[in-house]
Amino acid sequence: MKVLVTGGTGFVGSHTAKALKHAGHQVRLLVRSESKTKSVFDNLGIEIDEVLVGDITDKFAVASAVDGCDAVIHSAAMVSTAKKDAKQVHETNVGGTKLVIDCSMAAGIKKIIYVSSVSALFNANDTVMNENTPVCTAKNAYGRSKVSCENYVRDLQSQGAPIVITYPAGVVGAGDPGLSDPHFGLKMFVGQFTFTSSTGMQFVNARDIANAHVAILERIDGPDRFMLGGHFYSWNELLNITRKVTGRKLFYVHIPGNALRFLGRCADIAIKLTGKEFPFTAEGMTYASQWVYADSSKIESELGLEFTCREETLAEVIRWLYENGHLSAKKAGKLAY
Repeated sequence: MKVLVTGGTGFVGSHTAKALKHAGHQVRLLVRSESKTKSVFDNLGIEIDEVLVGDITDKFAVASAVDGCDAVIHSAAMVSTAKKDAKQVHETNVGGTKLVIDCSMAAGIKKIIYVSSVSALFNANDTVMNENTPVCTAKNAYGRSKVSCENYVRDLQSQGAPIVITYPAGVVGAGDPGLSDPHFGLKMFVGQFTFTSSTGMQFVNARDIANAHVAILERIDGPDRFMLGGHFYSWNELLNITRKVTGRKLFYVHIPGNALRFLGRCADIAIKLTGKEFPFTAEGMTYASQWVYADSSKIESELGLEFTCREETLAEVIRWLYENGHLSAKKAGKLAY
């Protein structure tokens, strides 16, 4: 198939493009920066068939990009919780998603994947979330944009539109073009401030997401939805695996969940008053202390997807953080050698 990938210079999009190429498909990207595209894919060691420069909010650029394609994977999104970015986040995520989906359907494309997020489903009062979890409510602009996109795409699905939605948890692994929030959190955990709290975190390797997208394109006709939760790590498991793969003792502080969430709320006030970013936010600390298990059993049973094991993924992340200057050799331990 000839597949258009939006968000191709991002973490999920670039790995998905790589997996598509390895599976023998043709890949077209719609990107804003040709130079960034070259840098990202040179690092991944692959050559993209076709690169179009344009924005997902530009109707003419999107219409040209979908023309002649057999499938579309829409992974582009603007991730920011800053108040000053609220308008742009809405225009990019909601406006861009509607435009990509609508143009794809108008072009008669029968295989469309929309990459959503567990943040569109997360409710701290739930015990588990999966593909059938109702869409949540959200407080910040980014969360509201993902919820709006989710409602829009689900409504189209209910009318029979050939769209498959995927829900990645915290995406980690080697080859991140930037420093995603989960990687920033692991950098803090391993390199600066190691703590445990209630519940835990859930991480999925970017390669597993990419392989899932290829399998969905090749074997699933939408509408459908799949959770891509990867593995859940309790805080003690995360601590013990990190100790094992790095060979470090790794001393830690236990912070009760309610205290962690209080720190997050204080950080939000500080952000509002100063305009500066803080490593803690109320939303992030809610995830960290009240995580709801993301159940991926559907894609495991229907497509036979096997997620990379916990130890291998965490070792890969720490090694990548070290190799890209985010962790010192001392903090990476034996993974630095």
